[in-house]
Order: sequence, then structure tokens, then C-alpha cells
Amino acid sequence: MGLITDVFDRRNRIWFGGHCYRTRPAYDIVLAVQKLYKDPDLTELDKLEQALRMLIKNQTRVRRLSQTQKADLLTEIVKQQIELPPRPQVGKQQKVVDFDLDGEYIYASFLQAYGMDLLEEQGRLQWKRFIALFQGLPDGTKIREIMKIRGMDIPSPTKQNQKERQNLMELKAYYALPVEGGGGQKGLNALFSVLESQAKGR
Repeated sequence: MGLITDVFDRRNRIWFGGHCYRTRPAYDIVLAVQKLYKDPDLTELDKLEQALRMLIKNQTRVRRLSQTQKADLLTEIVKQQIELPPRPQVGKQQKVVDFDLDGEYIYASFLQAYGMDLLEEQGRLQWKRFIALFQGLPDGTKIREIMKIRGMDIPSPTKQNQKERQNLMELKAYYALPVEGGGGQKGLNALFSVLESQAKGR
């Protein structure tokens, strides 16, 4: 099944434990949850509670759930409305995009390619639709240009390519993403790192 063949529920509902939950899987909310899961000052329980407050419209039934049920509910939301189909891993895996830090470049690229103002789409554009459009951004858009620079290998030095190497090194330094600690990621934090890797689309 895929984006254009799945049955589309415009009311963004999922069923869990015999009850229907109305969700808010808009791209900006999902990105806010991503940012939440990167916060080292929050406990896993804090992250779980806040994520559900962001993603679910009516909190009455959520408050009655146990902590384990809340974790399972969040997992179900991720599975149905956030997680992307697995892609085969080809070649060196390198992080070339950060949805948070690259926000301005992504905004400019959507406006350039689709005439879409992402600020006007907040709360409306579903996460999976956002990712499909992101992956379809053509060469020549700003974020694609930056992702290409980040993913390029610096060629071995020769007498003829000194200027090319210098220019590329300067561009890579300018657009470099900060190094994040590894090994400590788990749960949704790890998932979002996978999503950013998958979002390259090419």
C-alpha cells in the first residue's frame, strides 16, 4: 500500500483499545514532537505525555490510560501516521538534512517548487504528504543543493583541483550540521533520526 492507494481518513482518526482517537498528524506538529524528543532535560515520561498532548485532540480518554497504554497509543500513532515505509540502505549513510535546523531552506524550497507557503499549511498538511513533497523537490531548490553539498566527498588533491577542493570544503563547513551524540537515542528519538535519513528520497 502507498500514499495514493491507502484509504485516506480526512478526520485523522485511529482506533486503539476499542476507542476512536482524533489525531493531529500535521507536519509542524510532528516536527514539534521531534524537537521535544531531542530535549535532554525531559524524562521519557515527560516526552510521552507532551507528545500525546500535541498529537491527540481530545485528552479526556487519554488521561484514563495507564503509562503503558499511553506508550502503546503513541506507538500506534507513529506506526499509522508518521512512520515511513522502509527503504533499502544503499552506500554510505550520512545525515544531510535536519528538519529543524534546515527549516528556512525547506520553507524556501517548497515555495520555489510548489508555490506552497508552509506557514499557511501549519496544522493542515499531513506529515506523510509533507514527506512525499519533500522527497519530490527537484534539483535546483535550496535544500536539495545543500543536501548535495553535505553528501559530497572531497576529492583527492591533484594539481588541477585545489580551488575546487577549497570551494567545496568552505561550502561543507558553512552548511555543516552539528554533531549529535550517538548511542543514547531510543524510542521516538531514534525513529526521527531514521526518518531524516529516509527523507533524502534519492
